[in-house]
Amino acid sequence: MTQAAQREDPAPGARSYDQPCLIARALDVLGDRWTLLILRDLMAGLKRYSDILENSPGLSPNILSNRLKRLEAEGLVVRHYFRELPPRVEYHLTPKGWAVRPILLSLIEWARTHIGPFPLHEVGRTVSTDFAVRVLPTFTFRPERAADLEAAMVIEISDCEGCNTWTFEIRDGHLRPSRFANGQADVRLKTDTTGFFRFLRGEAAPEDCGTLEGDPELAARIQSCFLAH
Repeated sequence: MTQAAQREDPAPGARSYDQPCLIARALDVLGDRWTLLILRDLMAGLKRYSDILENSPGLSPNILSNRLKRLEAEGLVVRHYFRELPPRVEYHLTPKGWAVRPILLSLIEWARTHIGPFPLHEVGRTVSTDFAVRVLPTFTFRPERAADLEAAMVIEISDCEGCNTWTFEIRDGHLRPSRFANGQADVRLKTDTTGFFRFLRGEAAPEDCGTLEGDPELAARIQSCFLAH
């Protein structure tokens, strides 16, 4: 390995600012390249190594393995093994990992203020539809609006290849997204990407964003927990 490669991607735990400063200590854990984006993807419902790798152009397998091992060693991520053929492994965030969410929200707000808003009008052109569909719900969700809500909503998006079925489960003020239809849904919305973003932005009632199965009032309550603009 070249010296440049060693500087770019050291072994887990090998690099530290070694300063008596909480910002420096946080960056010892979170400051490596790709780490925050991997946490973003885990929060957005990606759980498998291959899915994270596929959805992060430019991220190499070695670096992803390195970052996941480091996050696991630091207690932000835990591996779950499933007895299946072929064997399946999923990476789940721990409470310590989910505690990084406010940091990412602050970065979003900083970027919105000083760089520019998320270009929803570019979805499907310069912005990947899959990226927008999986990231926006997680980071437009407002926990304070869901404090007394427990519900699961499945959204089927007909024209979003690779991300056409999502489950958004709200429990204890937290959103748990999944790329598949998991368990029993309280409401189900069948739509396309245009209808999905209309739902997320609150531009229309859920039943006007596609074909709704279930209680319209519950769907509207779920919709109110998001703030995309």
